[in-house]
Amino acid sequence: MQTKSKIFQAAVSAFIVATIMAFSPFTALFTAGDAAQASAAVNVGPRANTADDPANGVYVSPNGNDSAATGSINAPFKSINSALDAVQPGGTVILRGGTYREGMNVRIREPNITIKSAKGEWAIIDLTTYDSGNDEDSGVYFDVDSSGGRLQGVEVKGGFYAVCMETTFRWDPADPFTYGASNIVIEDCVLHDSKYDVVKVKPNCNNVTIRYNEIYNSGRAFVGNPPTGEDNAEGIDNVNGGNMAVQNNYIHDIRGNGVYAKGGAMDALIENNRLESIFGAGVMVGFDTSPEWFDTNVNPKYYENFRGIVRNNLIIDTGWEGIGFYGSIDAQVYNNTLVNVNSGGLYHSAIYFGLTYQDWETHAGRPATVNPDIHHNILSQPASFGRQMIEIRYSDDLGGMSALNGAPQMNNNCYFVDGKSAAFTDYRAGSVLENAGLSSWQSHISGDAGSIEANPVLGTDHMPLNPQCAGMGISAALYVRSDPAPEQTPAPGQPSPIAPEALTVDPTASTVFINGDAAAFDAYFINGNNYFKLRDLAYVLNGSEKQFEVGYDDATKAITLTSGEVYTPDGSEMRQGDGTAKSAALNNTIRISLDGEPVEITAYLIGGNNFMRLRDVMRLLDVFVGYDIPTRNIAIDTSLPYQEE
Repeated sequence: MQTKSKIFQAAVSAFIVATIMAFSPFTALFTAGDAAQASAAVNVGPRANTADDPANGVYVSPNGNDSAATGSINAPFKSINSALDAVQPGGTVILRGGTYREGMNVRIREPNITIKSAKGEWAIIDLTTYDSGNDEDSGVYFDVDSSGGRLQGVEVKGGFYAVCMETTFRWDPADPFTYGASNIVIEDCVLHDSKYDVVKVKPNCNNVTIRYNEIYNSGRAFVGNPPTGEDNAEGIDNVNGGNMAVQNNYIHDIRGNGVYAKGGAMDALIENNRLESIFGAGVMVGFDTSPEWFDTNVNPKYYENFRGIVRNNLIIDTGWEGIGFYGSIDAQVYNNTLVNVNSGGLYHSAIYFGLTYQDWETHAGRPATVNPDIHHNILSQPASFGRQMIEIRYSDDLGGMSALNGAPQMNNNCYFVDGKSAAFTDYRAGSVLENAGLSSWQSHISGDAGSIEANPVLGTDHMPLNPQCAGMGISAALYVRSDPAPEQTPAPGQPSPIAPEALTVDPTASTVFINGDAAAFDAYFINGNNYFKLRDLAYVLNGSEKQFEVGYDDATKAITLTSGEVYTPDGSEMRQGDGTAKSAALNNTIRISLDGEPVEITAYLIGGNNFMRLRDVMRLLDVFVGYDIPTRNIAIDTSLPYQEE
């Protein structure tokens, strides 16, 4: 299966790249031959973090101090949870760039609270260091009374679930009134490396919107096991949540299913998403849910999904079906493009009608899918594909079970298997059709009119170039953000992080004095702070009481700082810049330790070098740094302790 880092290895026309990059921070996935469709391209994954921070926001910084914090930008909290205790309903918690390790979880308990990265910065909530077996409380949690909350422009790494919406459902089975965290928005985030599902929507958590996120690497609990798609490790798992919207996400490298809405979920909308490298199914309209999670007051027949809409999604490289129907009613699936789906060949078909057993409980309904509407989709399969294009399941279990009641409503779909004919199968008792061609399938269901078996000739943007397929498949190219800078490139086989938004930065205009002596640095002024190279600072402090050595630990891939040690120059120190503005990108992946302990320093990548926030470095070394406003001079004095601004 493809990983994200492989997506960008395809040859891209230099002309198109230059044109797109001139107007957008994103890179489209198409060539010059597809230029006519470029204007229709749509972004998936996180957008640039350009939203202004509210004036009354409560600030948090990895270098903050909870005991002295007021929540201002100059006196931030260190702990996100401490800031959440201080913020009022309707308020915003603003995270300065860097990594936060909050122990077990970040829990939002009040309504209408927003957590966001500061404008132009990128905050990471790292929960991978907390591992207590099956502790479901690990992650970013929207508690039952946190409706109206928002998580915006933040990376969440780890957790039982990376993000979860909590519910009172089944707290007291005798209580008919249940509710969950609702009207939640998760947008422009990077969510990954959860133990189980990445995003969990629990019963009665309604009107949840999940948009413009990158979601990947579910199922850390199963690492070491063969990935068959059967692990409980979905990208987005919605059980009986109403009106969920999943839009413009980039979902990849998922051990379970990409997205499903089941357990009686109503009116889910799944659109404009790019899903790839999914070991289970791409999108499930319904699935198989334990009976206790259904609300039989509104759903006495135990339907898994009501009125789900799946449209304009690009689904590439799945182990199971590209799209599946399980106990759904009135589902609509249209204008999707499916490429190399069911590639694992373990189960099911490209589009699959499956059975829902609901724990084999005698009182459960186990309904068949009813009235699906499937049209204007493209299914393009390689020569290695050896299973059915569409399959309707039947089983003799429990007295006989059919996956579909009646005929599906279908029209204007494009089917293609390289070098062979597409095959269609219906196993229902009294209506058996096995391994049949398209014309037999159309007669069998008295439908699928206007559908064709033809090569859609997909461009690199996965839009059809064959005019026979006009209006079929995705209606716009779905593209993701550009590759990360070289220093952020992951190890082979690992998914790539989203590249931070580039800034244009100016050289610092300040004169710097080290213990009273002027020194000339190649330094830059970024978002109100000065940024220097570590080796330059080590060089000028060498021989003082605050000298330190700079090294690199291959085992941990971290820059190492050792206080009190003589600095060893490497010849790169104190080189002067050319005095011009430069492009800078926040480096979220840099790892630094001081005397063997991990530390947080905000860093930007400029011209291939990492530049560190001066105050972060001086705070760690306990060195005084001052700024004189009239002269704009910076003073560093190793004989004095560090003082906050």
